[in-house]
Amino acid sequence: MGGIGIVSNPGAAASRRDPGAAARLARLLGDDGLALEAGTPDALGRAVEALAAARVDTLAVDGGDGTAHLVLTALAAAWGPGPLPRFLPLRGGTMNVVAGCHGHTGPPAAILSAHLAARRAGHLPAVAERDLLRVELDGGAPLLGFLFATGVAVTFLERLYAGRAGPLRAWALLGRAAVSLAGRGRLARSLTHRQPLEVVADGEAWPEASWLTVLAGTVPSIGLGLKPLARCDEQPGFFHAVGVHGPLPWLVRSLPRLRRGGPWRRRAAVDAVARRLTIEGDGVRATVDGDLYPPARSVRITTGPPIEVFCAPGHRPAGPGHPAAARPPGVDRPRAGD
Repeated sequence: MGGIGIVSNPGAAASRRDPGAAARLARLLGDDGLALEAGTPDALGRAVEALAAARVDTLAVDGGDGTAHLVLTALAAAWGPGPLPRFLPLRGGTMNVVAGCHGHTGPPAAILSAHLAARRAGHLPAVAERDLLRVELDGGAPLLGFLFATGVAVTFLERLYAGRAGPLRAWALLGRAAVSLAGRGRLARSLTHRQPLEVVADGEAWPEASWLTVLAGTVPSIGLGLKPLARCDEQPGFFHAVGVHGPLPWLVRSLPRLRRGGPWRRRAAVDAVARRLTIEGDGVRATVDGDLYPPARSVRITTGPPIEVFCAPGHRPAGPGHPAAARPPGVDRPRAGD
């Protein structure tokens, strides 16, 4: 059948603000595919079975990064052999980092309308090939996503989600953290807690350290204008992993460099372009694409399946030093080992 499959999350931020959003997306889509809602695990299971049966060529997710991570995880399990459908993030959630990395702005209906207009005119936007992360917590079922983090990133999200989450609250929380840090307050102490972890990247053990956070990703940004994973496009089939351990003054001084996607200083962090990363410790608190998971003793991260992500018109996702660039759909990027 082909076509576009839209999966909407009624609990996503945009849908809560506008309960009629999913119905409008369905009307915009018309006969060009399927529009489904997945507000529960059972509904998600039925939705991905329908998408797999229809063999849609494009997956559009009306939700944020967390919703997309759950949909991609479920769809990959139901899809079977062959490439996954191309991915169009509709930027409808609290955390929309993946959409932003590919130039998408505005509400979901505007993104879908622009994509449909290009599709119907026979001029599909360019795509960027990304490798998904495959994350296994204590040997559990694999989770697929674009970003993984431990430690301070989890604490920050817990604080963010405790209220009405959104970009303004995230910036306000960051400002409060800076003030608290200057005065060595309780918030600063909670956000700067360090955890001893054993980290191994592609068989090479990282130095013994207490880590503020360990990051891994196949997109450069983690939001708030920061690009700590700028080497994610360096080699197809690999991801960028970063372990942050440095003194706080060094980290603060690194922020302008991270906004530019510049390299990490060795005094602040250890980083590697890897295909396998293992993290072991006493209760590793983890997030995958903004979704929080119970603490685990062992985390295994490997390169997952590739997926083509549609870019906004005219957007080039690769910055300076990143060889992967947007290209027309169907033009393959060389894979590792090719």
